[in-house]
Amino acid sequence: MTDKPVLVIAYDRLGPRHAGPAIRSLALAVEIGRTGSVTVVYEGEAPVNHYAGIEFVNRESITIDAAFFSGFRAALAPPLVAMVMPELLESVIPLIIDMFDPVIWENLELYKSETVPERNFQHERHLAAVTAGLFRGDFFLVAGRRQQDLSLGALMALNRINPETWVPGRGPGQMIGLVPFGLPDRDPPSSSELPYPAEFKSSGPLVVWGGGMWDWLKPDMIVRAWPDVLKKFPNARLAFPGTKHPNPHVPEPEMVGLARQLASRLRVAHSVIFGGWLPRDEYLGVLARAACGVSAHSPGLEARYAVRTRFLDAIWMGVPQVVSGGDEYSDYVAENNLGAVVPGDDPIEFAKAIIRALDSGRGAYAGNFEHARNELKWSRMAIPLIKWLKDPRVTHGKGIDFFQSTVGDSSPRSRPSDPGSLLRRVLSKLKR
Repeated sequence: MTDKPVLVIAYDRLGPRHAGPAIRSLALAVEIGRTGSVTVVYEGEAPVNHYAGIEFVNRESITIDAAFFSGFRAALAPPLVAMVMPELLESVIPLIIDMFDPVIWENLELYKSETVPERNFQHERHLAAVTAGLFRGDFFLVAGRRQQDLSLGALMALNRINPETWVPGRGPGQMIGLVPFGLPDRDPPSSSELPYPAEFKSSGPLVVWGGGMWDWLKPDMIVRAWPDVLKKFPNARLAFPGTKHPNPHVPEPEMVGLARQLASRLRVAHSVIFGGWLPRDEYLGVLARAACGVSAHSPGLEARYAVRTRFLDAIWMGVPQVVSGGDEYSDYVAENNLGAVVPGDDPIEFAKAIIRALDSGRGAYAGNFEHARNELKWSRMAIPLIKWLKDPRVTHGKGIDFFQSTVGDSSPRSRPSDPGSLLRRVLSKLKR
């Protein structure tokens, strides 16, 4: 291992208000920083907290060229690196692509209200970007076993798994590291150590929806269940502290307006709080006082491969969860008795499960959460990444001839910033 730092490209904007992808980027940078120096290139605002061994560099303050990349021994980038920092794909340093975000599946939901040509364009340009990353990456991270199988299939189809890159008998970890979303190694702060935003204060039990109200989720399911919860707990409050993403380029989801309208129509708006995205310490302060957390989604591709990153905070803070089934997160909740998993789209069953969680109280789950906190520490989750960085194995560039001879000439239709042309350049360079 050299003394050169590892380059980490932050996934999403940093700042006092940041989402799950940014939290993951910072956490992985911290774990890498335990073994050497790290440079995090970011957009937004640099963290105010001190991170030992980590240098934060604003994307706008640097010139990205070959000389820049020569100063690093490896790089960690998001799946859409072709859109975030395309120059990295044309560099020669060992590259790790974090595939934890199922962006292709999310976009099927995100653009569902657009015209068919626009939906096809967005799909094709994002698929081209992800494909470029799959070809250029030397090692890949995923957050669950389902994601690992999905990525293995993608690499197989692109001939990235072949006799030159794959060592029989070593298993999938040689190319795809299983790095679930983790938790801080330290004990969670107490409610007395954390601020409590006035808008979320409640005289009755507080039920919290964690993270964003994305259009591929079902916050309306919880609103439909809420009248039955109020019959048993008339002073209860339902909080949605994520109506507006901290990244100003992300529009407000349609689901926010739908949930507001539904709350009014069901005459429960007085007990439902729609708040903006909170600074992290305030969000943790809400969780510290919450009686229960909730999350709901419909069956689909996004749900099958997603990781509800913001709800890992709820595990850290010991908040019982009532969630939809169908994803790996819900499997973990069920297997470790951290709350309840509701099968299907049934608001009545959601109401019953929320009521049971409120009746039981947080104390009933305390031992289970203690076990989960120890099991899910970032220091354990990041082991495959740290191990690979000790001896990076370059695998990109193998299998390019096969791909180009079959599908390499096809590309998304042309538009400004279309990653299709980037994909062709990357393939051409890797073939040399």
